[in-house]
Amino acid sequence: MRLRNGLLSVLMLTMLLAVLPASLAVAAADDPATVVRRFIEVRNRYDVEGTLALITDDFRLVAGPQCTPATPCVGVAAQRAELKNYIADHVQVTIVGTPQVSGTTVRLRQEGRADPFRAAGAERLILLGTVEVRDGKVASYIDTPDLGDAQTAQFFARVAQGPPTAPPRTGGGGEASFIHRLGDG
Repeated sequence: MRLRNGLLSVLMLTMLLAVLPASLAVAAADDPATVVRRFIEVRNRYDVEGTLALITDDFRLVAGPQCTPATPCVGVAAQRAELKNYIADHVQVTIVGTPQVSGTTVRLRQEGRADPFRAAGAERLILLGTVEVRDGKVASYIDTPDLGDAQTAQFFARVAQGPPTAPPRTGGGGEASFIHRLGDG
C-alpha cells in the first residue's frame, strides 16, 4: 500500500511538472512587461499589422508632435496613421534598464532615435513611458521626455524656441543686403 501511494505521488508530481512549464509560459506571455517589450520589438520592425494586432481597439497614444496630451491619438485608425510617421522618421526605441510593473501598468525608460532628432542636433532622446496593458494588449502608451537628461533637455529647449527665423526683407537688396549692412556696422 505504501509503495502504491509513493508511486502515485511520484506519478502526480511528474504530471504536474509536465504541465507547469506550459502554464508558466502562458503567464509569461501575458506579463505586462513582456507585452510591452513585444510591442516595441514589432513596432521597431515597422510591422504595421503586427503592431496593430498588439493594441486594443481603444488604444490611446501620447507621444510625438501629433499625439499630444491635449490631442491624443485614439483607436486603431489613429495608430495606423501614426505608424506611417514612425516609419518615415526611422524611429527606433530601446528599453533602458528594467521596466517596473505594478498590476497592469508598466513604467519604463527608453532611448529614442529618429531622423528628426538627429536633424535637430540630438543623437537620441530619453523618454519615460507609462504603458497600460489589458488582456495581453497595449491599451495606452504615454511618453514624456526625461528633461533630467542633458541631451533631451537641449533638444526640447530648441524645439520650444521654434524654427530659426529669416532676416526681414527690406525691399531693395533683400537678405544679402540686410546681412551686408549688418557686417558694415
